[in-house]
Amino acid sequence: MCSNVIAMEHDDQARADIIELSDYAYQRTRSRLAGLTDDEYFWEPVAGCCTIRLANSGAYRADAATEPGPPPFTTIAWRLWHLIENYGGSRNAKWLGVERAPGGFDSDDPAPATAAEAIAVLDLAHACWQGLLQELPAASWWEPLGPIAHRYADSSRAALVLHQLDEQIHHGAELGVMRDLYRHHHAGPAGSAGHD
Repeated sequence: MCSNVIAMEHDDQARADIIELSDYAYQRTRSRLAGLTDDEYFWEPVAGCCTIRLANSGAYRADAATEPGPPPFTTIAWRLWHLIENYGGSRNAKWLGVERAPGGFDSDDPAPATAAEAIAVLDLAHACWQGLLQELPAASWWEPLGPIAHRYADSSRAALVLHQLDEQIHHGAELGVMRDLYRHHHAGPAGSAGHD
């Protein structure tokens, strides 16, 4: 009996730690997006970038990054849309078995047309994700995802949460690096400011 109580306490603590880490990673990414301009959002530092583009429908759509061969370089706009899908993807609630009203974001949804809109949608997606984590009972974190997850059916719900967390951390880091590159690229040669 005592060992079951200790195990439950550990499950509760692990759950709380993961939820806290997810929010910390988001807040770090969010702080790196402060002041993001539309020029940065759409900046293509190399030829052939995957980005978001205005489609014939009048909505912005993300390029598919599924071509054979090495993956193409992606813009801040594309990476932000990928993070929005990651945090707010409609599959998250289904795969985690959390009852939710229909909603969420999918790859075929229109992408945000501006940097400000992308940040606002990212905030909503993150709130959706944190809500799911709060609603997922500690006891069910170790249950398998089941048939809804297809080839990942035997993976635990915790494994999905940790995969999503990995996506959030590494794409957040990429966004920070892209902003640093943009700033250095647009600053001109070192020491040139103020000289004729």
